[in-house]
Amino acid sequence: MSIRINKRSNDKYSIYQLEGRLDTAGSAVLKLELDMESQNPSGSIILDMSQVTFISSAGIGVTVKTHSLLKQKGYEIRVAAPNDEVRKIYDLLGFSHVIRLYANLGDALKD
Repeated sequence: MSIRINKRSNDKYSIYQLEGRLDTAGSAVLKLELDMESQNPSGSIILDMSQVTFISSAGIGVTVKTHSLLKQKGYEIRVAAPNDEVRKIYDLLGFSHVIRLYANLGDALKD
């Protein structure tokens, strides 16, 4: 499997720690997780990408689609600790203006 996902929650956020490649196969796995979460969310979702080594357009698409669904319910997706390459992809595709990118998980947890 190209991506490993560990989830934990607190009273405000569901935090997904991602590790590996968010390529086409990894994006499909993440999509299943986020689809379940976004059906009945209890808060916003933080994607900790500190251990993500690659993201494809499919990975970006999953995050943007879920973000749109969550916005309709008053929540959002936050991306924490993307490396330079991941941040560059969000920037190049114009989605860093849609989804907030944070330097680290601590910043993403702040309001």
